[in-house]
Amino acid sequence: MTFPTHPLREALAGELHARPAIPIEAPARLSRLAMLTPDREAEDAHLAQLCARHGVVPPRPGATWFMADFGAFRLRFERHTEFTGWNFLAPGADAAAPFARPAIAHLPPEWLARLPGQAIAAMHIALAEAGPEAGGFVNETLAGATVGDDAARVFTDFRLHPDGFTRILLAGAPPPLIAGRLAQLLWEIETYRAMALLALPAARAVGPVLSNASDQFARISAQLPSLEELNAERATLEELTEVAGEIERASAATAERFSASAAYHRLVLRRLGELNEVSLPGMPTLSRFLDRRMEPAMATVTATGLRIGALSLRGARLVDLLRARVAVAQEEQAEKQLNTLAATGRAQLRLQQTVEGLSVAAITYYLLSVIGYLIKPIPYWSQFGTTGEVVVSILVPLVAAVVWLSLRKRRRESEN
Repeated sequence: MTFPTHPLREALAGELHARPAIPIEAPARLSRLAMLTPDREAEDAHLAQLCARHGVVPPRPGATWFMADFGAFRLRFERHTEFTGWNFLAPGADAAAPFARPAIAHLPPEWLARLPGQAIAAMHIALAEAGPEAGGFVNETLAGATVGDDAARVFTDFRLHPDGFTRILLAGAPPPLIAGRLAQLLWEIETYRAMALLALPAARAVGPVLSNASDQFARISAQLPSLEELNAERATLEELTEVAGEIERASAATAERFSASAAYHRLVLRRLGELNEVSLPGMPTLSRFLDRRMEPAMATVTATGLRIGALSLRGARLVDLLRARVAVAQEEQAEKQLNTLAATGRAQLRLQQTVEGLSVAAITYYLLSVIGYLIKPIPYWSQFGTTGEVVVSILVPLVAAVVWLSLRKRRRESEN
């Protein structure tokens, strides 16, 4: 049967079965490296090199999950969003010294030295019938519990040992499927714990910036009532904008990391819950140990994120307030300037009217003088019972009116 199918349907269905737990027959040794890998192509090439060295068919480039038997060990390769997990599994484990020869010892040293990326988590997990004293743990930080509905006991001190790996002992002989599931929970807890704590240095780094910004906000808030001049308000607004910019830069630098940290922390808590721990006499469970040691760090990250958000909001409010004050001051200043311009315009209008009146009188006088020179010498004015002077005097209002109308028309044309 055929029917229209979404192009992502198969990939989405496959996500339910991605990175499945693998059966592990105890005793066994497992070494895991979680690498922050920026170059996926180099990672693919490195994996293909290991496969070629052992005669194993490599996965297709870009594969997110791969598992193969390399003879002395098995490799489980899993690619996540931010890191890649390299899990090396070898059979057998010495009950007296379960970490004496880890699974990673079967790898070529030169191949390990060129592994792409940087290790954010590295651990050895031993499945053996052994007590915690065989693991070389530091007793001051030793944590343990019965897990998997009493199927096994787990011990770890969460410390980096001389080889740079943390150690986790899964003591007992659980069924292979349960052993595989427990091992996967344990390596995910350790990996996600490291990824969650990756935000702590960033939170500590921005702490002084946030403290300085908070102090500056408090100082500027106290200065606001005393600001009276527009130049002072503008200078304070520039200073405030710079501080707000520092907060936004801190937010941009940490927001993604803090969000990822919270997600990884939730995964740690979920995986711890899936262990179904039952406490052992004289030592804390893994959940209790991480709650006491990890929760303060995560609280610091969470508080820093909330502090950045609060300071960002506070800075935005102060900027808006000061901008409003500057806008009001600028409007007042503009109003004063407009009033000054209006007064100047009225004075110019009066001056223009005065000049216009003088111009009408002067032009009228000039025109009448010319007209007088033209008509006064005419000899027959006596025949009309008048004189040239009388005619000129009669023409005075007419000429003045024509001159005034002409000047007014030109002024309107210039104004338009």
